[in-house]
Amino acid sequence: MPAALSLPRISTNVRFAASALLFPELAGAWAERLFLTPPRGREAAATALDLIDARAAFVTHKGRAIATWRWGPREAPAVLLVHGWGGHAVQMRPFVFPLLAAGFRVVAYDQPAHGVSEGRLTGLPDFAEVLAEVAGYYGGVRAVVAHSLGGAAAALALANRKLGLEKAVLVSPPADMVGYSRRFARWHWMPEAVRRAMQAAIEERYGVLWESLDVKRLDKKKKTSALVIHDRDDRVVPWTQGAQVASHWPGARLLSTDGLGHRRILEDEFVTLAAAEFIGGRSSIAQLAVSDPPEPAPLY
Repeated sequence: MPAALSLPRISTNVRFAASALLFPELAGAWAERLFLTPPRGREAAATALDLIDARAAFVTHKGRAIATWRWGPREAPAVLLVHGWGGHAVQMRPFVFPLLAAGFRVVAYDQPAHGVSEGRLTGLPDFAEVLAEVAGYYGGVRAVVAHSLGGAAAALALANRKLGLEKAVLVSPPADMVGYSRRFARWHWMPEAVRRAMQAAIEERYGVLWESLDVKRLDKKKKTSALVIHDRDDRVVPWTQGAQVASHWPGARLLSTDGLGHRRILEDEFVTLAAAEFIGGRSSIAQLAVSDPPEPAPLY
């Protein structure tokens, strides 16, 4: 979190606090839209040009066109690259070459309301559904590399039996969605009553309780092998969150890094090679994981 707030942010938060006092129902509706509206960069179309070497296609989800890109031969087993909240497919590009070199076909896509995909509002349940939709469209998907909220979406899709995978690499995944909503509320000076109203509205929209979205509460009989990679200096999703995900995922490995933060971790060669080797069954790099979670866990 920056040390100083910008004037537009202060203005928004003051108006939000005032509305919460005078019009609590309106504030709850506003909070819901704010929570489900991802930041969209103005350079989305230009950024997509960085994927010009891939074969592009669109997958439809709930009437929205989801932009996808594919590298590698159709007959090769596929790996999905899944970005997180406020991100885009290009962020996952550093994983492409190591996976191609390991013999995989690679598929990346922009989440709904992100990048060049259509939509204005979206949330974790959408992320999970789109992940399964893209996997079904391309077929032969063996594994996923997912960042941040994309990692929570992969875990949710697996738990809901909408997706069957052999391997999952979760980079900087959150474990506690209710906790995230509380941090979001503090960031926007949102009273707890309004946060609860926001949570109830989102639960009604998607027909799912937030507690059921916490990664640590999901299916404990997962057959998918997992590698969790998290940086100790991550200020967006704390390292302890990734450690919790790994501790609740049977047989998962935890690979900790230092000095990469939440986004630069996606560009690190050691990280991309570790992911490719884990998915390809040559997990010597993953064996270097540091086992110092905040609670006893099956981490290797």
